[in-house]
Amino acid sequence: MTTQQVAAPGWNITGHEHAVDILRRTLAAQQVRHAYLFTGPQQIGKSLLAQRFAQTLMCTGGPHPNIAPQEPCNHCLACRKVLHGNHPDVHVIAKASDKQFIIIEQIRALQSDSARHTLEGRRNIFIIENAQDMNLQSANCILKTLEEPEPDVILLLTVPDAGLLLPTIVSRVQLVPMQLLTSMQIKNALVQQWDVESEEAGLIAALAAGRMGWAVKAVKNDDLLTQRHEQLESLTKLLSMSRVQRFDFVQKQGTDAEKVQTLLELWLLWWRDMVLAANDCLDLTVNVDMRHILKQQASKVGTVEAERMVQAILNT
Repeated sequence: MTTQQVAAPGWNITGHEHAVDILRRTLAAQQVRHAYLFTGPQQIGKSLLAQRFAQTLMCTGGPHPNIAPQEPCNHCLACRKVLHGNHPDVHVIAKASDKQFIIIEQIRALQSDSARHTLEGRRNIFIIENAQDMNLQSANCILKTLEEPEPDVILLLTVPDAGLLLPTIVSRVQLVPMQLLTSMQIKNALVQQWDVESEEAGLIAALAAGRMGWAVKAVKNDDLLTQRHEQLESLTKLLSMSRVQRFDFVQKQGTDAEKVQTLLELWLLWWRDMVLAANDCLDLTVNVDMRHILKQQASKVGTVEAERMVQAILNT
């Protein structure tokens, strides 16, 4: 499997044409807002689209050196730097691995950086990934930047749902909604833009469950598919374990909230598939490579129990 993206001109965000069109219109009218909020389910490509927008805003490969083109060229020095994460005027803010929230010190550092002149590009761009991770202090702090933005500063926030942010934040940004993609859209993108073999792209696209971001991670990291398979095997064994063994399993998972969240999301897809399998809809399941196991377990578990597990995971 290759891990290099094909360097074709353009946005390269297959299936998110509506979101791209919103951004293109602002560029065409030369009316770029000071803040954008990319919304949609986890791992569908929000950060990827925000990065592409940052590329476009910084791109020097367009016809006018002082005006951003309508799409990134992917070849100029500025585009390459943004793509590789080392452009001095494009900053990514996210929750630290040892922290529960995006803390106020990170937002204050953003404000300090936004007050300085740009080093290379036209603008200072700040990408805040999973903005719902901001605690109340951080959220109130970012409001000051949104209310009194510097003329060359642009904030790009990503969040699963706008309702997870303060209404005062949402009211000051341009919404860019994104939706889950079809398996065919993801497969085509993997084949055309990531040079993945058709059969492998089909499997990854099916397992992605509409999430382009997850598919890209699976292409970049072979271990992701291996880990997924091991985690699902562990889940299937849990059904026959004693309560003591189940508590032991939980203890081994540790206290890493992000790791547990990822595991629960995987389990949710599995039990959703179990509901489908129990109702003779195996062809609609996401875990296409484990349908034989789903069929066997669904015949034992039944619809009622499978639906109960889905609800339990959602409540958790």
